[in-house]
Amino acid sequence: MRIRNGLEGLVDEWLQVEPKGKPPHYRYRAAANELTRRTTPIAGTRAFLDAAYAQIHQNWLDAIDAGYTNPSKENWRWKRNLNMSPKNNSPETKLEKAVIDACGDNWSNQIPVGSGLVGPNADRRVAIDLAHRKDPSTFSLIELKVASNNPLFAAIEILMYGLVFVWSKSNQEKLGYDLKTQPVLAANDITLAVLAPGSYYDGCDLTELGSALNNALGEFGAQYGLALRFEFCELGEDYAEDSGSECVRSAISGRRRVWVSD
Repeated sequence: MRIRNGLEGLVDEWLQVEPKGKPPHYRYRAAANELTRRTTPIAGTRAFLDAAYAQIHQNWLDAIDAGYTNPSKENWRWKRNLNMSPKNNSPETKLEKAVIDACGDNWSNQIPVGSGLVGPNADRRVAIDLAHRKDPSTFSLIELKVASNNPLFAAIEILMYGLVFVWSKSNQEKLGYDLKTQPVLAANDITLAVLAPGSYYDGCDLTELGSALNNALGEFGAQYGLALRFEFCELGEDYAEDSGSECVRSAISGRRRVWVSD
C-alpha cells in the first residue's frame, strides 16, 4: 500500500489519453504527444483534484483500520543532502546535488512526503527532488528532470506530492507533525514546478495542461487557506552538465517559465 494508491487511475480518467502499454497510461511519451496535438480544453481538473485528495485521505483511513500508521518525523523536514554514491551517474541526481551545493541554505533536496503513513516500508523512497524557500511561508516544490521520463509524467509527479502536502498540512496535528522540525508544512504559498533544461521540452506543448492545473489549483488551494500554483520551468542558458558552482547558480537564478498561456 502507498499513500498515493489509486491516484494513477484517477489521472488516466481525468486526462482521457488513449490507452497504450500498461497503466498508468500518462507515464508514456505517447500521452504527452497526444495532449500536444489535442485541440480541446482539458476538462474536470478541479474535480480530479478533489477526488485525488479524498483518495489520499481514504488510503490513510484504510491504514488505520489495518492497524498501522506511524508517520516519519523525516517527512517534510528541511535538510541539504549532499551525499551521493559514486556509482550514481543519474544526470538528475548530479544536477540536484550541484544545486544544493551551490545555492545555499534556502534550498533543500530529497524531502520525504509519505514515509510511514500507510505502512512500515511504504513510500520510504518517495521524496521531492528540490525545494526552494523564498521566505518561511513561501516555497517552491520542484520535480527536477534532465533526460528521464517526459514532461507530462514529471508534472503529475510533482502534482501528487503537492496534493500530499495539502493533505499533510490539513492533518498535521493528527499526524503528530511539528513545524519546528518539519518547516515545509508552515508554507501557505506553494508553487509546484517542473524544472529542466530547455531541450527536455522539445517536441511537446503542454500549455493547456499547465493552464488547467494552475487555474484549478488556485481554486482548490483556496478552500484550505493556501495559495497554490503550477508551472513548467527551464533552466537558464548557462546550464551544462557538470557545470561549476557559478554556472549552476546562474542557471538557477535565470530559470524561467515555459508554455505560458496568453
